[in-house]
Amino acid sequence: MFEDYLRRWPRGQFAAIAEANLAKIRATAPVDRTSTAASPRVTDAVLGQDKLGTTNGLEIVNPATVFRPDSPQIMCVFKVEGAGLGTIARSVWIAEDVGKAAPPSYKIYEMSLAIPFGNSGAFSLSRPDKGFPVGSYRLEIYLGEKLAKTLKFGIRKP
Repeated sequence: MFEDYLRRWPRGQFAAIAEANLAKIRATAPVDRTSTAASPRVTDAVLGQDKLGTTNGLEIVNPATVFRPDSPQIMCVFKVEGAGLGTIARSVWIAEDVGKAAPPSYKIYEMSLAIPFGNSGAFSLSRPDKGFPVGSYRLEIYLGEKLAKTLKFGIRKP
């Protein structure tokens, strides 16, 4: 079952840092409540295996929606508009259909972070020790409690 994968699912350094600091960020980051802009929304979200910092923020290197079971990680870089300082983004990684490895729509991992510069952020999912089970997956991105974007992706053998 997928629980076997989860027991060996390494937690990425980025995820560990983000989770360790989330409560501190929530408690200390000022939230801009004076903005008259529309609700924050995800304007772009791209999956791939690595990210790069540029003068325009974060970008995915080699975008993809299909990955191999031995991929070291799956990354998502997203851009937002209307997000004030301290806006919380949350990722929920879901295995929609991975055969006998897990029940349908199985939640693999969830993490939250404060959007660092008010306009972009990144989430990642590390490969389990036995590799990603072949099948269909989705990533849900929430801004606050509102579902802002869903990205579907697959794991296929070469």
